[in-house]
Amino acid sequence: MKLFGHYVAPLFLLLAAVDGALFLAVLRLLSLGYHCHACYFGSLVNLRLYQAILLTGVFLLITISVGLYNADALKSFRTFLGRLVTASQLIFIPTVLVVAVTKAAAGMPFGWYIGILSLAILLFMAVQLVCRAVLIQFSRTRLLTKRIVVLGDGKMAAAVTEFLTRAGHTHLKHVQTISNSIVQENYLRTSSNLVLKIRQEEPVTLSVVAQALKADEIVVAVEEKRGLPVHELLECKLKGIEVIDGLTFWEREAGLVDFSNVGAGWLTFSTGFVLDQPRRVLKRILDFVVGVGFLVAVLPLVLVVAAAIKLESPGPVFYRQDRVGLNGKVFRVWKFRSMRSDAEKDGVPRWAGANDDRVTRIGRFIRKVRIDEIPQIINVLAGDMSFIGPRPERPFFVDDLRKHIPYYDLRHRVRPGITGWAQVNYHYGASIEDAKRKFAYDLYYVKKNDLLLDCAILVQTVRVILYAQGGR
Repeated sequence: MKLFGHYVAPLFLLLAAVDGALFLAVLRLLSLGYHCHACYFGSLVNLRLYQAILLTGVFLLITISVGLYNADALKSFRTFLGRLVTASQLIFIPTVLVVAVTKAAAGMPFGWYIGILSLAILLFMAVQLVCRAVLIQFSRTRLLTKRIVVLGDGKMAAAVTEFLTRAGHTHLKHVQTISNSIVQENYLRTSSNLVLKIRQEEPVTLSVVAQALKADEIVVAVEEKRGLPVHELLECKLKGIEVIDGLTFWEREAGLVDFSNVGAGWLTFSTGFVLDQPRRVLKRILDFVVGVGFLVAVLPLVLVVAAAIKLESPGPVFYRQDRVGLNGKVFRVWKFRSMRSDAEKDGVPRWAGANDDRVTRIGRFIRKVRIDEIPQIINVLAGDMSFIGPRPERPFFVDDLRKHIPYYDLRHRVRPGITGWAQVNYHYGASIEDAKRKFAYDLYYVKKNDLLLDCAILVQTVRVILYAQGGR
C-alpha cells in the first residue's frame, strides 16, 4: 500500500491500528471517572477525547520506534516480547512519575493509583499479546497475503525468491518462479497439481498459469529485458494481476535501490531524485533549530562522557577527521574519541572490526549507543552535515569505493547525516560488500529525499540506540 509516496505493508498498518484502538479504549476506560463520579476508577486520569487521541499517537510513535512492527519482530516471538516490554516501560515510567507528582500534590493516596495503572498496563500487554497472535494467524489468510509469481532465471530472480521465502514477510507468499526462457519457448513447466487446474485444450500461457496459481502479482526479475513476453504480461495485467519489475519490488519491499541492475536511463526517468532548493532550505532551517535545542539538552551528558574519556586513557576528548560531504567537499567531522590515540599510528586508514582492540572500554560503550556521534551537532550547525542523511566516509575509502560501486557519488548529492536510512536498516559496514549493501539504502534515501522519510529514520534510530544495534 502506498502512503504519501512510500510503500507500507498492510499488515504493519493493521497491527498498528489494532494496538492504537486498544490503547485508546484503555485510556477511555481509565478516564471514566471524569464522566461518571460513581465509577470505581475514581477519576484516575481526566482525559477528554482529543487528549486521549493525542496520547494514542504518542503510544504508536513509541511502539514504532522500538521496532514492534518490524519484520524481525514478526518472525521472532521473543524479539516481539522484548520490544513490547521496552515499549511498556517507556510508557509506564513517565506515567507513574506524572501520577505520583499530581496525586501527591493534591494530597491523594497516589499508591492506589499506581497499583491500578500497573494492573491496567499488565492487562493491556496480555490483550495485546493475544491480539498479535490472532492477527499473525489472520495475516496468513488469502485476504491479507499477496501471492507472487517470479518471472526470471538469473541472480535477480533467485534473490527475489529467497527474499519472499524468508521469515518475517507474512504479507507475501511465493507461489512459483518461472524461467523467462521457458516462456519464450511457449512452454511452461508446471507441477502436477497445477496441470489439473488447466484444461488440456487450453494453451499453456503465462496468464493461464498465473490465474491457475491465483497469483496477485508477477515480479519480472530479469537482468536483460529483451525477449520478454510483453504481450502475455499485458494479458496478465488486463486480467487484474499486477505486473512490476524487480527494481520496483526491491524499492517497495526492502526500501533499497538495486544499483547493480540500474542504468543512467532508469535513474533519469525514474520518479524521485528531486533535490530542489526549497527542500534544501527547509531542511537546513529545521537542522539548525533542532540542533541548537538538542545541544542544550545533551550538554550534561557531553560533560559526563568527556570526563570518562579523559579519565580512562590519555589523549584528547574529541577527535577530528576528514570526511567527504555535499558535492564531494571534504570537511572535518567532530566525534568523541573512542579509540586509543595511536589507533592509526602507521598512517593507514582502516575500518573498525568486531571486537577491535583499538577501541577503549568507554569507547566501546559510546559507539554501541551512538553517543560518540553527539559532537557532530557542531557539524550540523556549521552546515557541513544534517541530522538525517548518508553517513560521511573518509576520502581514502571513498576513492576506493568509487572503483567498486557504480554511481557511488550520488550519495554526495545530499548533505551527510548523523543517522540515516542505511544505519537503521543495516549493521556497521566494515568491508566493500557491506558498503555496497549500505549504498543500496543510501540511493533509496537520495531518491525519496522527503521529510516523511526523515521522520521515519528518526523514529527508527531510537530502536538502534536502545538495542545498541550496529555499533562497533
